[in-house]
Order: sequence, then structure tokens, then C-alpha cells
Amino acid sequence: MLLPEVIMTQTPKEFQALFILAFLGFWNKNSVHGANKYYVYSPVCKMPSVNPFTWDTMNNFHRKKLRQCNNDSDLVTSEFDFETHHYRLHVHEHLAKPFLNRKGNATLECEYRQISRDNSSMKPDNTYNQLRRCPIKHHQFVPNHTDYMITSCYVKDVSRHQELLQRDAISFIEDRLPKEKVRDFVKEESEVHKPSVLIMGLDSTSRINLRRAMPTVYKFVKQPGWFEMQGYNKVGDNTFPNLLAALTGDSEKGVRDYCDVRKPGCLDSLNFIWKRFKKANYTTAFAEDCSSISTFNYLKPGFVKQPTDYYLRPLLYAIEEQFKVTKDFGSAYCVGRHLSFSYVWDFGQQFIDRFLGRSPMFGILWSNSFTHDYFEGATALDNLFWKYLKSFEESGLFRKSIVILMSDHGHRYNTLRQAATGYFEERMPMMFIYLPSWFRRKYPHLASNLGRNQNRLSSNYDFYMTLQHLLHLDSTSVDDFPDSLKARQCKSCHSLFFELPFNRTCQMAGIDEKWCCCQPTETITNSPYARIIAEAIVQQMNEHLVSQNLAHLCHNFTFKNVEKADRKTILSNGLRPVDRNEHVYIIMFKTVPKNPIFEATVHWNNRTQRLRHIDVEDLSRLTSYKNDANCIRRKNAKKYCICKDSLSWPSTY
Repeated sequence: MLLPEVIMTQTPKEFQALFILAFLGFWNKNSVHGANKYYVYSPVCKMPSVNPFTWDTMNNFHRKKLRQCNNDSDLVTSEFDFETHHYRLHVHEHLAKPFLNRKGNATLECEYRQISRDNSSMKPDNTYNQLRRCPIKHHQFVPNHTDYMITSCYVKDVSRHQELLQRDAISFIEDRLPKEKVRDFVKEESEVHKPSVLIMGLDSTSRINLRRAMPTVYKFVKQPGWFEMQGYNKVGDNTFPNLLAALTGDSEKGVRDYCDVRKPGCLDSLNFIWKRFKKANYTTAFAEDCSSISTFNYLKPGFVKQPTDYYLRPLLYAIEEQFKVTKDFGSAYCVGRHLSFSYVWDFGQQFIDRFLGRSPMFGILWSNSFTHDYFEGATALDNLFWKYLKSFEESGLFRKSIVILMSDHGHRYNTLRQAATGYFEERMPMMFIYLPSWFRRKYPHLASNLGRNQNRLSSNYDFYMTLQHLLHLDSTSVDDFPDSLKARQCKSCHSLFFELPFNRTCQMAGIDEKWCCCQPTETITNSPYARIIAEAIVQQMNEHLVSQNLAHLCHNFTFKNVEKADRKTILSNGLRPVDRNEHVYIIMFKTVPKNPIFEATVHWNNRTQRLRHIDVEDLSRLTSYKNDANCIRRKNAKKYCICKDSLSWPSTY
């Protein structure tokens, strides 16, 4: 850095400014391409290592502060009694004394209403039962059948007039295990270790943004025992297809051959991995915040049958309906007195405390609230999430369990997505796998393979097979798995505990070309045919609106300009088009009305000047459609629909 400093002291201000821009441009170019460093490097896959701190991502990057939802103390708390294996409720009347004193001879009276899943409903995920009011007595035992409750505390004066002082929600993970099952597990545990499995997910978090936004958490997952899957590449656009592949081995399109996910009962029929863990006598749990956008409920009916032994959705659905909801970072932030995030992770802490050492566990904790819409939201979460990780560690989770920290995809919209690194940010979700020391000692070959696979191309389907492998640790190869246990949409995919092929292509990993990060690109934005390709894409988009009977609701698109155009390089052993004049292009373009930015991966023939037919459903939209597509409920169609009733004329153009 000495040379630039010397030059700048001897040049006019105008030249200094030009020099800074040129220098930053050179630095950014090298940072985008990882300065010739790669996550994966083989003859058929060159996945670049991306610098999280490029100037175009850091220029407007601001760390956010965690905002508390309340500054008072809990009047009602619960505590698990390990002797009786029941919860007790405690009423902290002394905390209310300042309020009581102001009212004269007032008293504090608290009550609860039990919340339960309404299994009689056609769509139980989208409703709940609320039972009659019951008074709370100090040190009262909670009935063993109780899963959740909403508490209310009132100040009552001498005339019996009451004033609500505090409302809250409490979840319970009751210990309903038969004594024989616990005894058998403890006996078996001393001879054959059966690893518990906890999946922790933060929505829309790339491995790149984790480094940028959550340095404290990143430092935690760099400790011994953690393996970062740097070649992990998403397989679908948004959360649903990626988690569907990771938890069922199915693709969104593949499921259509079996059932319609928009109809009740479809999701229940799929091969969710928690079913297999349950069959293997694991105790299971699933919790996800932000009930309106949760993975299996957004524009879907969810599950008819409760999917896991412990399932937080009924409580979250109830309190989002009854409590004040404050939004931040685009999603439900405070629900009542607590963070939406904290309901999920406190539930996870209860799950760990209740069953670690008493039963093998399989749990999924998933959070949307901080990270779904704003990539900077993760900065506010960093220290809080680290505290949960430390609390889980102190509870003994990492001594006994395989723990996964993962995401579905990276950030898909706006600032970060439109940066030079945005293409990779979106397609490279974080994936960290922790193996406890006893597992590494007992299965050194599996740990060695996982380490080797860190820099091999992998996908959500491989992750699904990895979970399957944890129930068949005596397997010696992928051939030991019957077809019924293999990922239905990628039979060539296999466990990350088996060595992945060095020369692995995206096709072998079940990754469509659109999402594949393996092929280097050459930027050709100023090429005359970049505009021609983009205009042909827009024409197909408009034809698609007509074919889907959406033209009466959604406005026609008019091409505006090409933002960026790249041409993919065909690697030495990669699949080549039949016609050598055909190339794969990544076109980022803007349309009107409302100036949405789209990205399409297409095949274009330079000789025939023809665009191969594209599936408009696979387009990426790089700007949010939250306020543009409220006239339709079809999830995939929302990204390419500008509702006519959302336009404000004439300012739209």
C-alpha cells in the first residue's frame, strides 16, 4: 500500500479520485473471482472462493443493533422439576408490587389458557384450540398433557375492577417417555453410541454473508470438529424446493408426479426424514418462526398430521394472532414481549434439556425473522445466536450430537444480490457439520471422507442421504442403501460420509444448470446480441402470462435495458451443446412497469439467432415482489407478475 500513498501525495485531487476508483475496481475484480482461489477446483467444476468484503458489498453495509422487545420482567415463569418430571409455574408477585401499591389494596391474579393443535380441522396448521381460563397458583404443577399456554396477569382493586398487567406465552416439552424406553436407551448408550441430530437453520444466509455479518458465530463454527461444506450448491430458487430436497430427497417438480402440495395431505405423504428417525425410536421436534411465511405453510396447507413429536407451530400461530406483532428486517420481529426468534430457540433449549441422555433426538430449528428479507439483519443476530450456541454447548449438546448449521440459499433480492458477487451469494448457502469427538474416534473413515468432501461439489440431495446414513452407520458404500432410501430425484447422489467423485458435475449432484456455480463466466454486457437475447426472453415471459391465463391480472412486460450479461465457459469434460454455436448465457435485465430486475440462464444460438425455449417459472427476480403480486396466490407466479391493480399511473414508467 506504500506506492499508492506516495503517488497520491504528488497528484491533483482529480487524479487522486480517478486513481482510487481504478484501484478499487482492480481490487474488486480480483475479490469477486477470489484472486484465483476456489471452493471447488476440478476439470469439470471451478467454483470460485468469494471475498465477502468487496467494496460494492461493504460500501453501504451497516451493522444493526439488537432491539429488545420489553424492559420488564416475567411475572409468570415455568421450571421443569427433574424429580417429578413435571413443569411448575411460578408467579413472581413481588415484581408487581409497584403497580399494586399505586392501586391501594389491589391484588395480582394470574390465569392461563391452554393452546393445543386442532386436529379436527381440515388444515390443523392454520388454526388452534384455546381452552377455558384456569387460575394460576404459585408453584402449581402443569398438567402433563399441556404443550403450550397463554398467561395473563391482572391487577384487581377492591371493587374487583381488573387491569391487564402482562400477557405471555409459554411452551412445554413434557417428558412423556416410558421409563422402560429411557432405561433401554441408557443401557444401549454405554455400549453403542446413537448420535442425536440437531439441524439449526437461518434462512437466506450464504456462507459468504455469514463471514461478513456474523463473525462471532463464524468463529464458533471454525472450532475443531466442525466441517464447512464449501462446495455446497443449492438446487432450487427459494426455501421450499431446497428444504424439500434436503429433508425428503424430492424436487418441487418431482413431487407433482405424486400429489399437489397445495392440497391437504400431500406433504404428509412425502418421505420426510424425521419419519425414519421416529421409526428408529428417536424423539423428534420441529420449530420455525414467522408462521405466515414458514416453509411448509406459505401458500400451502401445511401438515394434516402433526409431523414431529414436538411441534411449535400451534403456539406461534396463536400468539401472532393474539399478541401485538412488531416488524423489523421485513418480518415478525417482536411477538408480544419476546423476539419471534427466541420462541424457537428457547424451545430448542427445552428439547435438549429434556431428552439429551434420555433418548436419541432429531430436531430442526429454523428461523426466518432476522435474515429472510435483509442480509444486514444477521448482524443484529450475531451475539444473540452465539449465546444460544454457547448455552447448547453448556447443556452437553456437542458432546453427544451431530449438529448442522445450514441455510436454504443466500440472499435473493436487491443490494447484495445485485452486487458483483451476488450470483454466488444466492447459490452458495452455508453448511457446517459438527461431529463430536467420540464419533470421530469411532468412525475415523467417515470423518476423513467428510473432510475431503468439504471442497467437492455437493447438494441438498447429498445432505438428505447423509441423514439417511446416520441411521445406517455400518454401511460401507452407497450400494448398501436400497432404492427406497435414496433421494428420489437424484439416484446418483450419496452421503457426505462417502467420498464424493473428484470430477463431479452439477448434473451428477442433481443441480440444474441455472443454479450451477461450477462454470467460469465471461462478461459480454456490451455485446450487441445481449439485448437481442433479453428481448427474446421478455417475449417468452409475455407469452407465458397468456398461456397461464394471467394476462388479465398481470401487466405485460416491456424490455428496458440489460444490466449485465455473462457467457458460461464450457469446461474440458463438461457437457457440450450439439451445436458449437450454442452457448449458455446469464442475462440480468430490467423491464417496465415498476422496473423489476430479472435474471435468466438461457441457451442462445449465435448462428441461428434463436433462443431455446425457457421455463419462465425458473426465472430469478432480483428485486422484491412483495408489493407487486398480491392479486394472485400462485407462489411461483408471483415473481413474474406485476399486478395491474398495483400500478400507479403514469409514474410507473
